[in-house]
Amino acid sequence: MKALVMGGGMAGLATAINLLDLGVEVELIEADDMFGGRASSWLDSDGDMIDNALHVFFPYYVNLINFFRKMGIHENIIWKDPEFYYMQPGGREAVLRFANLPAPLHAAAAYASLVKAYKGLPKWKMLCTAAAMGMGVSRYSTKQLDELDDITFGMWAMRMAPKGAFKPMEPGINGLTFTPSYMISAKVMLNWFKKVSASAETSRVGFANGGLGEIWVDNCLDYIRSKGGAFELGKSVTAVNIENGKVKGVTVNGSEERTADLYVSAISPYALRRVLPDECFKLEYFRDLWHFQYAPSMSLQVWFDRKLTDVDVTFFSTDCIFNTYADLSNVLPDIFKGGSMLEMVLSPADHIQGLPDDVIFDIAIEQIREHFPLARDAEVRKWKVVRERQGVYRALPGMERHRPYQRSPYDNLYLSGDYTKTHVSSGGMEAAIWTANHCAELIAADKLDREMSLNEEFRYDRGLMPFIKPAMRFGPPLAALALAATLVRKLIKRG
Repeated sequence: MKALVMGGGMAGLATAINLLDLGVEVELIEADDMFGGRASSWLDSDGDMIDNALHVFFPYYVNLINFFRKMGIHENIIWKDPEFYYMQPGGREAVLRFANLPAPLHAAAAYASLVKAYKGLPKWKMLCTAAAMGMGVSRYSTKQLDELDDITFGMWAMRMAPKGAFKPMEPGINGLTFTPSYMISAKVMLNWFKKVSASAETSRVGFANGGLGEIWVDNCLDYIRSKGGAFELGKSVTAVNIENGKVKGVTVNGSEERTADLYVSAISPYALRRVLPDECFKLEYFRDLWHFQYAPSMSLQVWFDRKLTDVDVTFFSTDCIFNTYADLSNVLPDIFKGGSMLEMVLSPADHIQGLPDDVIFDIAIEQIREHFPLARDAEVRKWKVVRERQGVYRALPGMERHRPYQRSPYDNLYLSGDYTKTHVSSGGMEAAIWTANHCAELIAADKLDREMSLNEEFRYDRGLMPFIKPAMRFGPPLAALALAATLVRKLIKRG
């Protein structure tokens, strides 16, 4: 049995590897000039590493970590302390630092330290934010979270706290989803906050120990080669040919025909809907692809001739062209030497993607100097606005119901990719691996009569939460009863 996997990003590579492990013959084709998709990196003409974006890992990426472990590369994730730095004008720092305490005490202590130093909001609003976030991550069941996919996080925030109270959360929202809070699904963000803030351990951030493409892409290609699989670059699918309810073949680069027994699309929904024949859209499954909207983003890398900071974790800033960033000279000192190298996520990028690179840099460098006083006397050695392989689908309210399941209505066509149906996240690396795993599970069951389980559920220590939720539910009534009993006793004594 032969499978043709279309798309060589993270989902495509993982799907190809999973199918090879099942004994399926695999051919992998990619339209780009490199494999890895959004999770890629390369060297520029100076030999410096260029990332297509600032990629970070979280402990709840259990399936991605398991995949890296299978590939023998999991130790290439460098885990940092559970803290996030907020850089403010004038170089003022505020730190969200999670202590090694049981939940939710770890989060309460972290937010208390942030409130002391954060200047972007009145403290009373920040306390309202803390109360709302505490309720948001503790009280919702899975079913209740699903129902929150019908509203935006901005709408939820307005219900829970005063206007602007969630400003400190905006950089994380923008950096993760490339979408502002007034547009992103409330379910998506609360699901993420719930996982990341579950404990001090799950609040840690990991970085790739080098170029992400170098670390995992070459390893995957070596694995595919060792298993007898084939792969090619520069092979763009230009048509998917359907006949009698099955894929008959695909056209590559406009004229070349490729055939197989099974076809797996690991390309984007935007690319897939362009190459499907009109008859596909009589089916709601394929019509759903037209609900997907692109969330643009860019990143900026700036090399300075001196150190601007010694912080080696993630930075957040508000009211800037950038939102989430890191000084990779501190994260990866063996790679970025001789001064700071800031890698910054530029998102949401809807309003800047049409600007020339030098205009974007001019805006960013002015804001960098405002937030890092040492940058005012530093020389910029080089800079790069990275536009390649950026963006994700925009997780607007209601999008969860339009994410296609990995098994399509056509008997020999399957889908994988972070936009397809999964409960683990709205998109990104963990979703890419989860969907690649589930795609292989379905093919094993449908075509090979084999039951297998590749995916794992994220589990975390709930700390004191099992005791706090009943206390929140029954504490006020019990307190009222105790007060009433006291008053009754006093009245009896007086009588």
